[in-house]
Amino acid sequence: MLMKKPYLMIAGLVCLLAACTPNQVPTLTADEQLKLVQSLDSMYSHHIEKQQADSLGNTFLSDAILLSPSEAETKGINAIKEWYQNSFDYGLKSVKFQSTTISGDANHLIEIGQSTVGLQLGEADTLSYENYKYIHVWTKQENGVYKLSRDMWNQDQAKL
Repeated sequence: MLMKKPYLMIAGLVCLLAACTPNQVPTLTADEQLKLVQSLDSMYSHHIEKQQADSLGNTFLSDAILLSPSEAETKGINAIKEWYQNSFDYGLKSVKFQSTTISGDANHLIEIGQSTVGLQLGEADTLSYENYKYIHVWTKQENGVYKLSRDMWNQDQAKL
């Protein structure tokens, strides 16, 4: 019986030390999260305004999923690049993001917000604008860069 006790004490001490050892990067402050998300959204908007489907696709993880309204999910960088190129061909010209809620931990940021999308449809000389609600899930990579793992939105409807 005495032999088991030292092992139990050592096992308990190892567990205690493991629990006390920080093994995660500290979570960003709310201000840091906001600044980071604003920067990421600005880059996203820039690629849309410049019609850069390849660059835009590279802001997504390799296994990312894009969930656009009334369409099947779009999985992976190549499919996302193709989706955006088709959207540019259709008339997508701009998007402006306004974050309303940001939460997360050391490795993920969940951004909820409203966006305004500019479209130039057909032969129109001016843009028409539509309002959307969105959720972005930004995932931190080993190199510290955040990329989109999920992008989902739907159109805002006028209140009845």
